[in-house]
Order: sequence, then structure tokens, then C-alpha cells
Amino acid sequence: MKIKNVELFPISMKPVKVGYRPDDELSKIARVDTIVIRISTDGGIVGYGEAATIRSYFNQTMATMMHWLEAYSPELIGENPVDVLKINRILDTISGERAPGCQPSRAAVEMAIYDIIGKAHNCPVYEVLGGAFRTEFEMLTNLYEDNPEEKAKAAQEFVKQGFRGLKVKIGDNVLMRGFSVENFSKGKEKLVAALEAVPDDIYIDADANQCWSNAKMVVQIFEDVLHEKFYPNLSVEQPLHHLDISGHSYLRNALKIPIILDESVVSPEAMFQIAKGDAADRIVLKINRVGGFTKARKIIDICEAASIGISLDTMPFTKLGDTAMCHLGATIRDPYPVDAEGHLWFETTPFSGGIELRNGRVYLPKTPGLGVELDEAELKKLMISPRSP
Repeated sequence: MKIKNVELFPISMKPVKVGYRPDDELSKIARVDTIVIRISTDGGIVGYGEAATIRSYFNQTMATMMHWLEAYSPELIGENPVDVLKINRILDTISGERAPGCQPSRAAVEMAIYDIIGKAHNCPVYEVLGGAFRTEFEMLTNLYEDNPEEKAKAAQEFVKQGFRGLKVKIGDNVLMRGFSVENFSKGKEKLVAALEAVPDDIYIDADANQCWSNAKMVVQIFEDVLHEKFYPNLSVEQPLHHLDISGHSYLRNALKIPIILDESVVSPEAMFQIAKGDAADRIVLKINRVGGFTKARKIIDICEAASIGISLDTMPFTKLGDTAMCHLGATIRDPYPVDAEGHLWFETTPFSGGIELRNGRVYLPKTPGLGVELDEAELKKLMISPRSP
């Protein structure tokens, strides 16, 4: 079997508000761009992948992703899609193995390649990756509400829907209004409101998005939160800059609650430094940030060897990308709730099949490959010309 053709479809999707704050980035902008890739083989098997990004988070643009995919595409023609190592070596010669700007595009290629391999062997992608611990997942959602009352109400509503994890965004005031005790306190008030609103068997991840740059201030805040009552379900996510591994190591030793790293996890090499520095109890893994299944599995192996938990996160995917992420999640030993709602951010999706979301849980199909089919008519409606950088 050989790769016969590689097609690229840049699309633009209109976001809708699904539990996100009114001033969130996805509510401000008119569209969100992503690129669908279709790889066809001479045996008639077709695989699909997705290059997804948010400019302010991953720092790539539509034009950047298209540039890499256009460079990769002709070099893939004639290659055996089952030879994943060779496919990755080819990508290395074009963009380098560790260049961060190309990773969503590399992830798209690998999604399509593994989709082909699964279909060729008549098995789901998670079996190609080594097998599944589970194909049903508890879910996590993000809470962006801007005051304690709304935060508590939203937390209760999602728990009633069956969600087992809540990511409470608490860094906004510091990010938008500056570093001060008052702005730190506002984040703390919203966090405590959510904690008090739900049972203590619901994961509460306090996500500061790198905004709290002073490690001792972080200690002071959480010692204050925990002074009168200890919350066994509370963790703090990425309070410091993503390069500050020693700072997060200090926090892990100074605080009684787990430390989660998200933006720091950009590669297997970065994960090794995190593990070596004892800087995390859990990580958030994004397949498009690290460049696909191969690198993601290396990160998972490092984490499991070091007893570091793993959460999976969408950012932002169509149903194709969210389904691919859950295939990866099936191979992870520890069952933390997953964030698989990315495809619900948009009015429509060009894909059918894939994961199903019911009552706060995700169900992964056992169909061959990724289990997702492309709606050609819907794809044509969403297609755009690539934008300039």
C-alpha cells in the first residue's frame, strides 16, 4: 500500500457559546480556522486528520499550518503509510523534529496515517496504539464565569449533567488587570465558590493559565484557601510561566495539593525535564501541541513511569480531532476526566460518526480507524482560502 494523494481543506467555523464567558476569545472572534487533511492510498483506503490551533495559545496561524502541510504533502506521495517511523523521519527533514510551530500540522498527518492503518487492519486506532484500558470516559468542562455566584451555579449545573471534572479559570483578573492582592483575591473567591458548590469527589482544577508568576504569592493564596477547610479534590494548574520548572517544583513541595502542568508540556523532552524536576503530579496533554500520536505516546510512557497523572484536553477540534484524542485516551492507564467538547464550540461540523457524548460521559466507537466520516457537502460550505500570516 502506497500513499497516492494528499489533499488539504482549510475551513472556517463559527463559534457558539456553550458555557463560555462572554468575553472569551472564541466569543470575540467571528470564526475559528482549522485544516482538514485527506490522505488517499492506491488501495482505496482514505485517512483523515486535522491541524487545529488558536493563535493566542499555540502561536500558529492558518498560513503557518498550511505552509508546513504543503511542504509535507509531496514528500509523502509513494510512501507506505504503515511505516510510521519513516513518515516521521520525512517530516523531520522538512520542519525539524522539535520545531514547535509545525506541531499541529504534524499531528494532522499522523491522525490521517493512523486512520489509514486502523482501516487497513479493520481495527480502531486505539488497538493500533497498543490497546485500550477503556473506551468510555468521564468528562471535564471549563468554567469561565466572572463572579462567584455564577461560578457556583455553573458548577452545580454541570455536575447534575454528569460531569466529574471542572476546570475553574482563575487567572483572568491578574492577566487583564495586573498583579495585585485584590486581583488575586477575586480569583480565589471564584474558586472557593465552585469548591463549596459541589461534592468533594468532583475534580476541581484551578487553572491560572501561567498568570500567577510569583511562586510565593501562589503559596500564600492556596494556604489562605485551605486555612479553614481542606479540599481533597482541589489541584492547581499552570500558575507560573511554562518554562519555570523549578518554580513549579517549589510549589509541589510547598503545597499540600497537586500541581498540574499544561502549557509546559510541549514535547517528550520537556516532559522528561518536568519529571526529572519533580515539577508535576499531573499534566494536561494536547495531541496537536506535541505533534501527534507518536510523541504523545512517548510523553504518556514517561508519565506512567514517573507516576504522573495525565488529563487530555481539546483545543479546539472538530469531531475528528476530539475523537482522535479519545483514541489516545483509551491507551492511558489512569482514568482522569477528559475535555472532549471542542466540537461543540461550533455551529456545525464537517464530520459524522466518532465519539458520542451522553450524560457527562464520552463513548468511543469500535469502528475501524478513527471511526469518523467526512461530510463533503458540509466541508465545501466551510472551506476558505488560506489567510496571510
